[in-house]
Amino acid sequence: MKITVFTCLVFICFNIAGCSLQNNFQQLGRDKDHEFDHGSGIHFTSISDKKVVDLAKLCKVWGVVKYYHPKVIAGDINWDYELFRVMPSILEEDADVNSILYQWVSSFDREADIEDIQQSYQIPENSIQLRPSTDWCRDESYLGKDLSNELCSLLDIHIMDRRNAYVSFKDDSPYQFMENENPYPNMKFDDTGYRLLGLFRYWNIIEYYYPYKDIMGENWNQVLLEFIPKFIHGSDYESYLMTIAELTTRIHDSHVMLLDKSRNYISRRFGIYRIPVTYIKIGDQIVVNKVISKCGLEPGDIILKVGNKDIDEILEERRKYISQSREDTGRLVYYDLLRINEKNIDVSVIRDGKMLVVNVKGSQRNVNFSVETKSQEMENREIYYINVGLLKKGDIDKIMKRYWNTKGLIIDLRNYPSTPIVYTLAEYLIPTQKEFMRVSIPNPAVPGEFYYSVPFVSGKPKEASSETSDNDIYKGRLVIIIDERTMSQGETTAMSLRNTPNSVVLGRPSAGANGNYRDFCLPGGIKTRISGLGIFYPNKETIQIVGVQPDVYVEPTIEGIKEGRDEFIEKAIEIIKEGIE
Repeated sequence: MKITVFTCLVFICFNIAGCSLQNNFQQLGRDKDHEFDHGSGIHFTSISDKKVVDLAKLCKVWGVVKYYHPKVIAGDINWDYELFRVMPSILEEDADVNSILYQWVSSFDREADIEDIQQSYQIPENSIQLRPSTDWCRDESYLGKDLSNELCSLLDIHIMDRRNAYVSFKDDSPYQFMENENPYPNMKFDDTGYRLLGLFRYWNIIEYYYPYKDIMGENWNQVLLEFIPKFIHGSDYESYLMTIAELTTRIHDSHVMLLDKSRNYISRRFGIYRIPVTYIKIGDQIVVNKVISKCGLEPGDIILKVGNKDIDEILEERRKYISQSREDTGRLVYYDLLRINEKNIDVSVIRDGKMLVVNVKGSQRNVNFSVETKSQEMENREIYYINVGLLKKGDIDKIMKRYWNTKGLIIDLRNYPSTPIVYTLAEYLIPTQKEFMRVSIPNPAVPGEFYYSVPFVSGKPKEASSETSDNDIYKGRLVIIIDERTMSQGETTAMSLRNTPNSVVLGRPSAGANGNYRDFCLPGGIKTRISGLGIFYPNKETIQIVGVQPDVYVEPTIEGIKEGRDEFIEKAIEIIKEGIE
């Protein structure tokens, strides 16, 4: 079976259930294993450094077999329960770990009713974006000769048909689906075996199916050693949930979200009330930029403390549990910073150079951080401003027809696009199709490997461009506004439209989180999400973590906020008018 070139629109995020067991029409071998349905039988709350290292080795071996062994891929073996069967032996103080693991792994017959096994499957060298981190399987000093040989022989098996695997691929879809993972909603949270299963599952999904593992800035093996004791030490639901939350921050991905077993976002742990204002980060300061309901705070207030905690202390507390692609900005600042548990709380601010304390009443209403400026004519109809968060399907064609002769367009990407415009708007702006993006896709046959698609292009289609006259392309100046709220599809849109001749991207760096998200469940019915595909510029430079960078940097000012001005839009108008003059 050949891997087909992926050419669909990757900026569309699909909502994958992620937590339901598949195979409703067929009972697989793993579905018949019920030995540990009511618990793993493994309970302990402390561990020696030596056993941490042994459990880390178990996690890594378990992961290789999970994704490479034909019987596990076919769904014949409940690999979660096999973990519980072997773990007690590994935990014995004088255990010969390599020997135990070799006997365990080699005990599973490799024959399976899978037609598509290729012993020499290969992606062209120059198309590989990420390789499996499996060199440790060849380290006989780490594994012993027998175990090393056993794992290396598994790595030579390349199976395309993974419909029953824990990570599956459907038809010719490039997406990895994780809905065959059992959510174990009735897990007991003092069960150490199940707690470690949660860690092992998450760690190996990132190890083999996360496209940005090489740039996330973490030693993933060291993270495993660090978190084994953390998962072991707790014995209740909250400690388990918050340890998972802390783990998710180590992949530095703003696509990450975490839902508890009641389907509440983890951020509710920080407070059920919100201070009813929106705010923005200017330099190192958190500044109120809009008051939602009267509460004593005013636009331009610099927040110093909430209750008895400094704002910097609150930021650090939030960062421990909320994943962000970029530390300097991100959704943390916009959505989860000013959550409180008290209905009323004192907030210390600087206003007009003076420090004062305001007693603020919290609200349970959601706070809208979107740009609310409506699409409209500006500067005596010479400029048209488009708020992409308020577009409807078909609006772009109507707008371009009506405002074709304007001197400039402002595309505001600070809101998430309500309808895709990556290609439709580009056809009006870019005279010939230009490359703007590459996507990296998981290789179904080789877990841990991602390969680049052919470059994506946008602009006037080739057939049309050959017949295009100068009058068929918009002649005005294009200015694209971005900031840290520009994320995922918004970032893809910026990458496409900045190919417009004489265009300018202004604002602040984008969120740095792109690539269709994938949902999956962890034991305890906890649901999480990661970026599932890699998004790169045509030259293979990443935007993940880095973000789309503006050509012209704009920093809002406290004076502008107090006066109710949008300095991003003002700068966009200034740039367009400079071109007119």
